[in-house]
Amino acid sequence: MIRTIGHNAMRVTDMKKALEFYCEVLGLERAFAIQDDRGNPWIEYLKICDGAFLELFYGGNKDRDSAYQSDRIGYHHWCIAVGDISILAQKCFEKGLLPGSEPGLGRDSNQNIWIHDPDGNAVEIVQYNPNSPHMKTNVSPYDYDKKGLTGVAHIAFTVSNMEESMHYYCDILGFNLIYSLNDKEDNNWINYLRVCDGTYLELFYGGKERVKEKEDSAGFMHVCFICDDVFETVEEIRSKGAPIDDEPKQGKDLNTQAWSHDPDGNKVELMSIHPDSPQKNA
Repeated sequence: MIRTIGHNAMRVTDMKKALEFYCEVLGLERAFAIQDDRGNPWIEYLKICDGAFLELFYGGNKDRDSAYQSDRIGYHHWCIAVGDISILAQKCFEKGLLPGSEPGLGRDSNQNIWIHDPDGNAVEIVQYNPNSPHMKTNVSPYDYDKKGLTGVAHIAFTVSNMEESMHYYCDILGFNLIYSLNDKEDNNWINYLRVCDGTYLELFYGGKERVKEKEDSAGFMHVCFICDDVFETVEEIRSKGAPIDDEPKQGKDLNTQAWSHDPDGNKVELMSIHPDSPQKNA
């Protein structure tokens, strides 16, 4: 039903600073923009690679702490995959975003660096190791020699009830659990779910309370999954008990989209790409 993550969407307080960070520092391409019904600036679309974008919405209000906390329900961080992490690590070091230029080695065997955007949202950059548990689940050959940014590596949430979240993302949406990781005290920590080769969801245990947010709160807004046929996908997940908040309809970008939400209320967009859409043309 679902092929990959199409985009991560965030509302920002200062679009100029956000564009400088994501485009000039991290190397995303400014692809296109959409205005609202009144002709005002609404969304900036930044291209990570073919088929993968970051949506930045104008008008964010800094009324909550964007930085993740280990026991806060909801959005944790997002991660971009890159072909050669050393180049970006050196650049982030020179910009004062990192204390050193050497990438770290995660417990999942992949190289990574961690930085924060101007609104305090955590951003992980990862270079995959062929021997990591992620890459061992690949169905097709993976190109490790790609230059630059290669896609959305994962979106991470801290969940209040792992059983309910696993039911939604695995039993209903169809993702597969590829492995679980315990913390240093050997307690349950993360479940890794495979969306497709190179793209995953991370579900963290331990969510206790959710930060109150408003429609204009800065930070994470939703995650978008790409479907071949959003109408068929909606009927399939509806039959399995998924909540459908908005039925499929054509958006201003010509794509057909529907909306659901996970057990913790995180917004989930389901989208079929129109051949004449700006995403396709980008």
